[in-house]
Amino acid sequence: MSLGQRIRELRESRGLTQAQLAGREFTKGFISLVERDRAKPSLDSLAVLARRLGTSVDALLAGEGNPADMAAHGLLILARGASDRGDLGEADRYLQMAAFLADRHGLAEVDREIRVLRAEHAVARRDYDAAWTALEDARPAMEQAGDRWRLGRVLSLMGLVQLRRRNFADSRRLLEQALETLRAARAGRDPARVDTLISLGTVLTYLGRLEDARRRYEEAASSYVASRDLRLRGKALWGLGAVLRNLRKYDEARRCLLDARDAFEAAEDLENLMRVTQNLGRAFLEDGHPREALRHLEQALRVADRLHRPTDRASILTELARAWHAVGDLTQAHEVAGRALEAAQQAGDPVEVLEAKVVLSRVLLSTHQVPAAVAALREAVVGFASRDMRQRLRELAQEFGPLLVRHGAHAEAAELMVHALDELAADASRSPSTRP
Repeated sequence: MSLGQRIRELRESRGLTQAQLAGREFTKGFISLVERDRAKPSLDSLAVLARRLGTSVDALLAGEGNPADMAAHGLLILARGASDRGDLGEADRYLQMAAFLADRHGLAEVDREIRVLRAEHAVARRDYDAAWTALEDARPAMEQAGDRWRLGRVLSLMGLVQLRRRNFADSRRLLEQALETLRAARAGRDPARVDTLISLGTVLTYLGRLEDARRRYEEAASSYVASRDLRLRGKALWGLGAVLRNLRKYDEARRCLLDARDAFEAAEDLENLMRVTQNLGRAFLEDGHPREALRHLEQALRVADRLHRPTDRASILTELARAWHAVGDLTQAHEVAGRALEAAQQAGDPVEVLEAKVVLSRVLLSTHQVPAAVAALREAVVGFASRDMRQRLRELAQEFGPLLVRHGAHAEAAELMVHALDELAADASRSPSTRP
């Protein structure tokens, strides 16, 4: 691989335009000449380009005329392609061959990229323990090499793993570190930065920081990268639609979610299409259209079963139980809520277990089974409080406080309100410097 080809590949992999790589020191035309091997940059110029590309001068020059380096980078390209197609087994085989070359020929940058890609594959397989171990091992290597671009990607993946584990405070901290690191690496147009913004928006939504989440999603959706990547655009619009739904701006929410659905359909991304369809169902349900919600949710459930996604299946069943309750079919609502709780427990997702208990409690109250309803609700309140989900506690207090009083459970209603007031007081006492 020639020097120009190497610079072009690195620039494109980081989502940079020729003008961005040029900055103030060079012209776009000069970068174009370099990438076509019609101009040779000086060592000082190479140092500037290497810094913007998140690599070193040695690494740039090592690729020129080095067969092992050329072969290794070719294998990495094949691995990324296989991963994008969802064939992780084939991708791992390419990485194994690239790792052999990196070890034998001392290709340090290739080795660092392999570490990141292996962690990405573990996350894609939902093997979060393996992903976390790989990321903890990779992080010091990136820091020691001064490889800010890959360090930012590692921190982003660590934040995503903690998000999937429902450790929201740790996830938020890591994702904010990732954004700062990617900014320092001048990776403003890197897909990793947009993915990080989307993950951070999700964390902030769970923590009830809806306006902060909205800003993150809007930044992601309006980015240059999202305009060129249908999958990322769909994810950003989906998140924005979910936040708008939580803010009760249902018309805006549905527009965003429908745009996200169109993007996922065009990208042939069935998994995310399923999830945005679920969000459409929730938007219709919360806006008072439960039968329309049932149609979208049942469609999403069929896809979840087809894809064998247990956590998604549990979440969709919970929403279906809410929809059946809103329709007034309490028998169907109770049956589906029980299935949702069982599915959430089997999936091992603690937040989905809590949400299933909330809807089960609502159905039990409607059928005058007050002690059982109170027990399920109390478990949900304690669980949400332990995860710092203040917004969810306030919502429960607003919904269930009057219902419990209506069913004669005055002490339990008071207990719920105390929980909500405690969380409001804790929220108000936080210093501005700790807010997102």
